[in-house]
Amino acid sequence: MADTVTETIPEYVLFDMDNTLYDFYFAKKQSCEAVVDLAGSGEGTELFRYFLRGTHGFEDHNNIRDFLEDRSIFETRLYEDACAVYEEVKVQSLTLYPGVADTLRLLADAGVSMAIVTDAQSSQAEKRLAATGVRNYFEGVMTPDRSGVRKPKPDIFHAAAAILKCNVREAWIVGDSPKREIEPGNLLGMTTAYAKYGDWIGIPYPKITPDYTLESFGDLQDIMHLEK
Repeated sequence: MADTVTETIPEYVLFDMDNTLYDFYFAKKQSCEAVVDLAGSGEGTELFRYFLRGTHGFEDHNNIRDFLEDRSIFETRLYEDACAVYEEVKVQSLTLYPGVADTLRLLADAGVSMAIVTDAQSSQAEKRLAATGVRNYFEGVMTPDRSGVRKPKPDIFHAAAAILKCNVREAWIVGDSPKREIEPGNLLGMTTAYAKYGDWIGIPYPKITPDYTLESFGDLQDIMHLEK
C-alpha cells in the first residue's frame, strides 16, 4: 500500500471486475477441471491454456471445441454439455476477495458513486456481479459490447465515467492489470490503484507506476479515509 493517503474520500470510482473483486483465475481453473472430468480426457491446465492462446478470446466456447477436436473426442452433445458445465461451475466458483463486501458498503455509505469497467461481455458481467451479490453497489457496467472498444482503449473509460456523470479525470480506477487499467488510467489523469493481490499473471512493468498499490482490497479503506 502507498505511504500517502488521500485527503478526502473520492467522489467517483471505477472498478475492474475479474480478479479485482473476486478470484476469476480460480473460477476459470475450476470450470476447466469440470469440463475435462465430463469429457474423461485431458487435464484442466491443458484446457485452460486453450483460453490463453488468444485464438478465439478468453471466454469463447470455441476454445472448448478446439480442445475436444484436438483430442479426437468431439461430439455435438458432449460439446454442448461441456459448455453448460463450464458456465455453471465458473459462476458457482466465484468468491469475493476478503474485504470487498465491507469496503463497497463503506464506499456506498459515504456517498461514493461507483461503476464497473470490464472486458467481459454484458451478459457475463451482469451474471457474475449478481452471483457475488455486489451488483447493487454499482450505478452501471461498461463493457465492450456497450462501448464498442476494449481496455486499454480510452473510450471505454470515458464511457464508464459517463455513467457516473463525471469527467474521467475526476474518477479513480481500481484494477489488477498494469497494462489494461493502470497505464491508461495514468494517461487519462485518473487516480490509479493497482490491485496487486489479483494480478495472477505477475509480469512486472517498471515504467507503469500506480498512485496506490493494494496488497488487499481492504487497503482502500485506509487510503480513502473510510469510516469503519
